[in-house]
Amino acid sequence: MGILVCAIAAVSLLHYLTPNSHVWLHPLLQRAYYIPILLMAFWFGWRGGLLAALIASGLYIPYIVMAWGSNSEYSSTQYVEVGMFFVIATVTGSLADVERRQRQRIEETAARLSETYAQLQASIEQLRRSDRLSALGELSAGLAHEIRNPLGALDGAVQILQRPELPAETRQEFAEMAGREVDRLKSLLTSFLDFARPQQPQRTMTEPALLLESIARLAAETAKMANVEICLEAQETAPISIDAEQIRQVLLNLALNAVQAMPDGGRLVLRSRQKDRSVILEVADEGVGIAAENLERIFDPFFTTRATGTGLGLSIAHQIVHSHGGEISVRNNSDRGAMFAVILPLAPLQPDTRT
Repeated sequence: MGILVCAIAAVSLLHYLTPNSHVWLHPLLQRAYYIPILLMAFWFGWRGGLLAALIASGLYIPYIVMAWGSNSEYSSTQYVEVGMFFVIATVTGSLADVERRQRQRIEETAARLSETYAQLQASIEQLRRSDRLSALGELSAGLAHEIRNPLGALDGAVQILQRPELPAETRQEFAEMAGREVDRLKSLLTSFLDFARPQQPQRTMTEPALLLESIARLAAETAKMANVEICLEAQETAPISIDAEQIRQVLLNLALNAVQAMPDGGRLVLRSRQKDRSVILEVADEGVGIAAENLERIFDPFFTTRATGTGLGLSIAHQIVHSHGGEISVRNNSDRGAMFAVILPLAPLQPDTRT
């Protein structure tokens, strides 16, 4: 502020030292007062602006009386100029105060938003930890539930096999049953390990049409036994960069599930098409479809509608597809059956081995 007061004093001094004959210089010096007045108003608000205007008028009015008192018409214009000092100071200072208050409110709002964002991030992280714990609990409960049944059967078989009077034929029957339950446990644990420790994709450039043809060959015998006709509808698409074995596992699982969903036979359609920058692989059946309440849970671990299923096949398929940067979805057809769609992103052509 002191510098601006000195600037006003300097302008006034130049007025007093400049002869009246320099008629072009005095109007310029009058306008020079506005610079410190505007700066005072901008930096210190309307009070600072009025203070600067008061100092400028106090120093300039005596000069008006001394130099232009005999010329009433010209001196009147100078007094009007002095009045403009106060008008400009008040308007500029008021606007500066409004802008300052607005900026302060914005800064306070930004600080509150930053604090709220930090709290939200902490809440989200807590929810993530809760979700992980919940998912771990569900997995543990599901695994325990799936293991309980074969363990119960094994326990019963072992108790019966311990009877010394048991006929050889019955002993053989229960031994075979125990072996089947052991195999079931091995299969369950293998599926669980595949789900818990998924392998990273080993990508190669793969033709979707050839991939579907291999699925049709692998599922042909099972489909024939179930009186299911496999239909290929492979449109021409660009190759995709995928782990062919992993995606084949996904599609084969979907195809075999589709066959099981058609106990009275029907058509199994394996379809490929390209949309924008993605290739869509579809597996559609004419089976019983999926209950509406189960559509959102179909990819959950250990969720199954079959008595002999582990509920991990579709969860593993979902995990594999997402590890490829893709998506897997399911919907019921308009007439009958369901359709699974595997959406995989395209990749630039590379000189890799093709499947």
